[in-house]
Amino acid sequence: MEVLVTGGAGFIGSALVERLLAEGHHVEVVDDLTTGSLANLSAAREQARHEEAGALRIHQADVHDDGLAALVERRHPEVVIHLAGATAKAARRATTQVVHEVAGTVHVLDAAVAAGARKVVCVAGARAQADVIRGIPARAVHEYLAAYQDRHGLTHTTVVMPTVYGPRQTPATESSVVAVFVQRVLAGQTCVVHGDGTQTRDLLYVDDAVDALVRAMGHADGATVEVGTGIATTVSELHATVARVAGVDCPAVPGERRAHEPGEVVTDPRRAATLLGWEPWTGLEDGVAQTIEAARSAGT
Repeated sequence: MEVLVTGGAGFIGSALVERLLAEGHHVEVVDDLTTGSLANLSAAREQARHEEAGALRIHQADVHDDGLAALVERRHPEVVIHLAGATAKAARRATTQVVHEVAGTVHVLDAAVAAGARKVVCVAGARAQADVIRGIPARAVHEYLAAYQDRHGLTHTTVVMPTVYGPRQTPATESSVVAVFVQRVLAGQTCVVHGDGTQTRDLLYVDDAVDALVRAMGHADGATVEVGTGIATTVSELHATVARVAGVDCPAVPGERRAHEPGEVVTDPRRAATLLGWEPWTGLEDGVAQTIEAARSAGT
């Protein structure tokens, strides 16, 4: 199958590209490389060398570029997986979120229709949906997805994800609390727990997130599906887990609670089990251990 992945050079996107190649798909990556990097795709590029010619193509382009439709139309993907509209950095300001999430998604939908694609899989953040203001663009995207399905026959699935973590994630985005703690613990630096540390997150390992996206390619047409562990882990518990798994004595220090930080973000994955046949298999300690091992191997 021909699959196009926007945001395919990010830490989730690159893991997804590797999984798609392993399953024999041909993959087109579209990424402007502002938050992703070609280094993230080094393993995928090596993997593609052992596949048939053209198994992986990488295009440095923004989903807002005027040439996107022509690029996608030339490749004729059957499925488009749109990761570029749900970056945490884009969600920091409402105006920026509208441009990146809504306008960018509509541009991708137009390109998918022009290319004759069968389906678009979109990713949404559970944290943004839990916020009244940030949830408005997410609802607008949902309306556009429904409209394009009705008008053009372009089916869709929206996968709502909580805090995803794992190898290659950088500490530069709002949702990267695991990456922040891992980096600082391994560097022997102090970790700051903002607020009282009782705020909770649903922590989903990247391979589990990728598995949900792959399953969504062929299931849950027209549906919005939450994926996650369904387990509420406090930020203090997370810090303690990272320090323990790393084998480092690194007490946390309290910091001021950040404005607009939600107290609880936990998903309900029961619908994913029904519609996608999906459930998470990576426990927090195992996922943190794999993240730490990758960070140590990378020298970070």
